[in-house]
Amino acid sequence: TFCKALIHLRNCGLLEPTVLLSLFFELLRCQDKALRQYLQTHIITDIKKINSKQRNSKVNSSLQNFMFTMLKDTNARAAKMSADIMIELYNKNIWNDAKTVNVLATGCFSKVTKVMVACLKFFLGTDPDDEKNSDDSDSEDETPNVKEVIMANKVNKKSKKREKQLKKVKQLFVKSKKKKSQAPQFNFSALHLVHDPQGFAEKLFKQLEKNNDRFEIKLMTLDVISRLIGLHSLFLLNFYPYLQRFLQPHQREVTKLLQFVAQASHELVPPDVLEPLLKTLVNNFVTERNSGDVMAIGLNACREICI
Repeated sequence: TFCKALIHLRNCGLLEPTVLLSLFFELLRCQDKALRQYLQTHIITDIKKINSKQRNSKVNSSLQNFMFTMLKDTNARAAKMSADIMIELYNKNIWNDAKTVNVLATGCFSKVTKVMVACLKFFLGTDPDDEKNSDDSDSEDETPNVKEVIMANKVNKKSKKREKQLKKVKQLFVKSKKKKSQAPQFNFSALHLVHDPQGFAEKLFKQLEKNNDRFEIKLMTLDVISRLIGLHSLFLLNFYPYLQRFLQPHQREVTKLLQFVAQASHELVPPDVLEPLLKTLVNNFVTERNSGDVMAIGLNACREICI
């Protein structure tokens, strides 16, 4: 009720946005889940409203500075929600500037695993797409099968309602078929806005070597590092021997690891660094003891690295 009253005062123009939003960010530490979600929704809509006509740089800058401290907050829930708010504002093209990206870059080194994963996913451009895909798959499961509806239409008495339902199901079927045929599209613009890509990649690699995270988190970190190296033509010579030890046909997610090697290979990488990696690849994949599919994967990986 207090929060609703404060929002009403803000809507009437009696409260400054920075005062109210900074208070709401601090209230994200509370135990009440419903209140936290309510505050998150208001923060996003209010910032959107502030920047609707023209960008309010002064307010944006002060809030971004405040959120930078919130990402380092000891309360895991508050830190995660702050990261989620910044990511959503970036995806909605409200805060799509370099400052937001670099604040989220610091989140990749958070001690809270959920914050770190959210920030890594942001740089991979996968989080919003995954949510949409999961929503679509849920809606597809809920809709009845096309064959079932056609059969029901034939057997049962014809009516306008059934005809409408059949038309709707056919449209959904065509839409889902198109989505499946399309290649997934990712937005890598955030990686272009990182101020110090070399320093960022080095810090991520140090963290990867030091921490004993889950394999899925290691994969995400390797993916971000490899994209940074390829995009900015960086030099991270220890990265290649690190990946080399995982290049075995029986290794879990080996195709992804080969993709990371290819992504991190650019014209400026010294041939001496890539040579042992290519030897390992050929010795482990392109041999008679392996199946044709495994050999093809190894040859394709070698070709991608050498191009």
